Amino acid sequence: MDQVTRDLLVRTEPPHRANGERKLAHNVFMQATWGLLGVAALGQLFLLVWLDVMS
Repeated sequence: MDQVTRDLLVRTEPPHRANGERKLAHNVFMQATWGLLGVAALGQLFLLVWLDVMS
């Protein structure tokens, strides 16, 4: 990895808490986004099973 790439990674590193956890993990928007993604995945699985049973 060249120096330019290392500098870019250092400059764009996300903020971290004192214990090393990324601060983005506690963002309400990100939690809602992951929640909606989980609901959509479960919905897809339900529809897949339902269509398989009904056919």
